[in-house]
Amino acid sequence: MNRAIAALAGGFIVYLVLIYLESFDFSILVELLFGTPEDEYSNLHALMLIIAMMMIVLISNEAGLFQFIAVKLIIYSKGKPIRLLVIICILTVIISAILNNILAVIILIPLTITISRILNTNPTPYILTQAVLVNLGGTIFSISSIPNILITTYAKISFIEYFLFVGLISIVILFFTLIFFVLLYKKDLFIPKGGAEILREFNVWNFVPNKTLLIECMIAFIVLFVMFIVIPPSILSPDIFAWGIAIILMIISKLNPKEIISKIDFELIFYLLGIFIITGAFEVLGLAAALGTAFANLAGDDILIQILLILWISAFLSSSIDNIPITKVLIPIIAVMPDDSNNPNKNLKYYSLAIGANWGDNLTPLGDNILVINLAEQHKRPIKMRQFFKLGFITTVYQLAIVSIIFILIFRFFLGILIVFIILFVILVIYLLHKIGPMKIRQIIDNFGNKIRNFIIK
Repeated sequence: MNRAIAALAGGFIVYLVLIYLESFDFSILVELLFGTPEDEYSNLHALMLIIAMMMIVLISNEAGLFQFIAVKLIIYSKGKPIRLLVIICILTVIISAILNNILAVIILIPLTITISRILNTNPTPYILTQAVLVNLGGTIFSISSIPNILITTYAKISFIEYFLFVGLISIVILFFTLIFFVLLYKKDLFIPKGGAEILREFNVWNFVPNKTLLIECMIAFIVLFVMFIVIPPSILSPDIFAWGIAIILMIISKLNPKEIISKIDFELIFYLLGIFIITGAFEVLGLAAALGTAFANLAGDDILIQILLILWISAFLSSSIDNIPITKVLIPIIAVMPDDSNNPNKNLKYYSLAIGANWGDNLTPLGDNILVINLAEQHKRPIKMRQFFKLGFITTVYQLAIVSIIFILIFRFFLGILIVFIILFVILVIYLLHKIGPMKIRQIIDNFGNKIRNFIIK
């Protein structure tokens, strides 16, 4: 069933239950859809920000902004395979930090396949890494994904505050993930001679249908991000100036407004409205408070355990269920969980949810990742489900483990250091086993033991 229809059907059933069985007034529906004065209409602000960002992105896409950035960076690789992999990975994170995952994939996958055909190289490693990193890019900014928008709008987390914690953690994890990918695909990456010359002949402006609009969109994004950073949400809600920039772009672009509006993802909007009603009922009927208490009892009073539980549970739930309802259900549960006076940042639980809900998508080839597999197949470069599942699952567990260590270092510094040393020791042992071989290592240990024994006898 179409997800928007399913969500609206669920919302309709909830409406009937609340009005006719629980005897609520009709105004409850308005509160569930758009929020209340107490939460400063967080649902309405989230919806407005999502629609405004959709309009800005659609106009920028018409100008060829993202294709321009992509081709510029790929040309910079100069036909070197490992450099190309690193650039494609960084490019994926940059574009998915600005666009929603689906649009980022629609732009990047065909472009990557086209470049690989021109260079006569295998696109599979590049496509697989892009599929995994799209969700990592979705945690860079507070506007990078719908779960982020829902979380930051509800918890009143500013753009810069979110970036200084989750965004910087995501960049650190990108660095570790790049090392992992380079080591994994080092032997599979190959570009025949002449690749650099082909890239030098590339004209980046062939990918830009409207140069003037491209510059206008660049300026619009710079202004938007400056406003996000400079103006706190308490003075002016981010959705208000996002709408202002969207309207100005719509006017100066001279594009057909009907065409832009027709491309807005109304299926997603209706889906969100249904989810708002269903998850809002969790709060109204006290289910969120009950689940929050159960969650807190499971984690105890230890804030670190609470954060780690939220991280891993939200990740595994969003691997099989869409991360939007998971986020919307868990937000009020987190809100009623007890806090700790030793907690250095009261928003760490929300940050943990943002990371888990976004990255958990990669644990299975479900959700948005199906689109990657379909696009690769359409361009006659099929990716096996097993291939993606293996890479996605291992990479995500690896990423979540590093984030868990970061949280442990924040709350239990010495325990975190001990875990880091244990992991480094295990990596060293694995490396030695692979490089030297178990028999050689045993011989070295025996020789060392004999020397100690002889020394003791003497």
